[in-house]
Amino acid sequence: MAATIQWRGNWEEAQEEAKRANHPLLLELYLEGCSHCARLDRETHQDPAVAAALNERFIPVRIEGRSRMDLVQKLEVRGAPTTLVFSSEGKELRRIVGFLTPSEYIQEIQKVD
Repeated sequence: MAATIQWRGNWEEAQEEAKRANHPLLLELYLEGCSHCARLDRETHQDPAVAAALNERFIPVRIEGRSRMDLVQKLEVRGAPTTLVFSSEGKELRRIVGFLTPSEYIQEIQKVD
């Protein structure tokens, strides 16, 4: 069976988990009805290498942007999908806006120490 990403759905709980585990946190903000968001989920997130990389190295959390406009505004998110990577202490390390292929996605997240 192919690996699936173990998405968390609660931002605050994911932040606490990242601190406890001393792992970076990967936040994906998407919008229902967004074609690029759907394509990222359908093509990139379903790739076994992407799922394995996210599950091994990060605390992944995926949130529909309209449900957390406070977060969208606080993080100054301007497009969807937006993937943000934070240190376990909450410092933003990387910001990716838009669709990436599985290989491009892995290259980007591997840049995070």
